[in-house]
Amino acid sequence: MLSSEYLYPASIFQTTIVGYGRYGKNYIGTKYAKNGYFWEIVSIVEPVINSSLFADSILGKNKPQTYLFQSFSQWHDHYFKHLNNQQKARQVIEIALKPELVYEQLMLYIEAGVKHFILPKPVVTNLEEMLQIAEIIHKHQIKAAVASQWYYSDFPKFIKREIQKFIKEKKQKLSLTSSNHSSIPNLYKVEIDFSKENGLAYTTDPPLLELPHALQLLSSIGIIDFNNYLSLPEVSGTNTFVNAIYQVENIQDKVYVHSNINMRPNPAIKKEYPLWDIQERRLKIYFDEDKTLPDIEVDFWMKFDYSGDFALRPGKLIIRNDENFNNQEQLVLNIIDDQLLNMNLKIYAAFQQNFVDFQNDQNIFSLERYLPIGQQIMLVQNIWKSFKEEKGNRK
Repeated sequence: MLSSEYLYPASIFQTTIVGYGRYGKNYIGTKYAKNGYFWEIVSIVEPVINSSLFADSILGKNKPQTYLFQSFSQWHDHYFKHLNNQQKARQVIEIALKPELVYEQLMLYIEAGVKHFILPKPVVTNLEEMLQIAEIIHKHQIKAAVASQWYYSDFPKFIKREIQKFIKEKKQKLSLTSSNHSSIPNLYKVEIDFSKENGLAYTTDPPLLELPHALQLLSSIGIIDFNNYLSLPEVSGTNTFVNAIYQVENIQDKVYVHSNINMRPNPAIKKEYPLWDIQERRLKIYFDEDKTLPDIEVDFWMKFDYSGDFALRPGKLIIRNDENFNNQEQLVLNIIDDQLLNMNLKIYAAFQQNFVDFQNDQNIFSLERYLPIGQQIMLVQNIWKSFKEEKGNRK
């Protein structure tokens, strides 16, 4: 049982990770294993956790003093209720659970009085639960950030800037030859593919697993504004993949989104990385119809060492934004972006603010700011289910 004298520096937040499966152990846990930041891991809540399993993880090796609880009630009775009010006000709960489990667990910690949460995307599985959570969080002035890593990355902003620069140059050229250039679409076509090998191990529907990454990137890069997108996407798929097609103003063709959770990787890539689950995370942007290769192509897949200290495989950005280019003339940049650490730094800095400032902080993907994308994910999920049922009935 925790002693009432258990004290922390006033500027440090004390964090509990709820869920210590693949994501919590291999990704979230590695960030909390590091010293020198304004968070301190104090406990793990996981039904099957024990000291030997925890000791085998990076976090367990670096923070062996971490409390291990198998349920919310254990965490509450043996830790939380023994804190004074000042200590309770510095608690953070990071939930690393499947979306089917988030709502029930989140409510327990809210009712206990916790005021700071980091929530996994897509948060929950249905819109009703999401809106209910948003209402409760607003009512009780709870600071809740959504852990959508690409929102906190500067890299999508760089891609957005490159697109805007090209569009400006394109319109300047057109203004010399056409008085009606403003009616010409900015882009021709966008394709984004977020798929993974062995995604079935997560037992999560395709629209809820990789699709949130893709939609977040389309939003952050400025391809789709989900705050104002009112049309229904064209959705199709199976138990292992989902396709969503968006008709967007200023794009002549469409935006094609694909996500497969049971991808069969290219044998050459599998040979190069035999021990890894391969991921396909590509964005292709075509500015004109007659281009055979995309003007901007991004490989977002980066593989970090489990310690989180360095990238074993960097991503890649290719820019072919030159009307005189040939296949040998292109800008190629490697990408190493420690998204989880960057995300933690921004979220915990924002937790120092009051509720109103937190909600207004553009650096933070608050639950309220996430709602338009969350609603879109739930919409695609519902249409995907209906498509599968209709296809099954036809058979």
